Amino acid sequence: MEQSLTRLVQAQRLEERLVVLQRRADGLPVELSERGAQVSALEAEIDQADAERRAALSKAQDLENEVRTREQRVAKLEKQVLETRDASSAKVAEHEAGELRVRSAEAQDQALGLLERAETLQARAAEVRVRVAAAREDLEQFRATVEADAAGLREEIESYTARRDALLATLDGATRDHFAVVGKRTPGKIVTPLKGDSCGGCGTRMVPNDAVRVRAKNACFRCPSCARFLVSPEIWAAAEQESSASS
Repeated sequence: MEQSLTRLVQAQRLEERLVVLQRRADGLPVELSERGAQVSALEAEIDQADAERRAALSKAQDLENEVRTREQRVAKLEKQVLETRDASSAKVAEHEAGELRVRSAEAQDQALGLLERAETLQARAAEVRVRVAAAREDLEQFRATVEADAAGLREEIESYTARRDALLATLDGATRDHFAVVGKRTPGKIVTPLKGDSCGGCGTRMVPNDAVRVRAKNACFRCPSCARFLVSPEIWAAAEQESSASS
């Protein structure tokens, strides 16, 4: 039975390593996706800058067209002032021409501001394009690294899984089934040593008879609270020492 308990702890140690490896394997696609999202965000920033630049240029062009139309109207009004003999009509025309000149000046200032804004947006888009090119290159390099790491992790996972399963195969079916059940609930935390008179996993204090049974090393005992396998500190230490020597 001591040998079975030792193998149970060794299987637990392999399971702990498998949990770590699996988390690393699961994290690679996530990190790759995050980096891809960063590139997409930069590309969206370029699209936004380009859209704002086009809108600024379009608005500036509309303002320039309005200025030309007003200038044509001002020219007609100035001609009317020169040709009319009606002082009242001339005064009205001069007033309208003055208002149009003010509005045209305001529109020209606004158009100039929009053109400057368009230049700023163009420069920003160009700067971001450089960053996107670098980010895409980094992404492709990281993707190649991820593929290589994923392959290596798969090999490690397969190796540790085979070693764990080989150890579990030497145990009875009920023990294997319980190992699997607890492993799903608390991955990598299936077997624990007795600490004093308490479960090393959940801290539940054992009744004296149960603590004696664990220390006797002649049965697979399960914590009545967390259902983990409980082993004596000696079994735990010996199994860990064998696991370290074989790894």
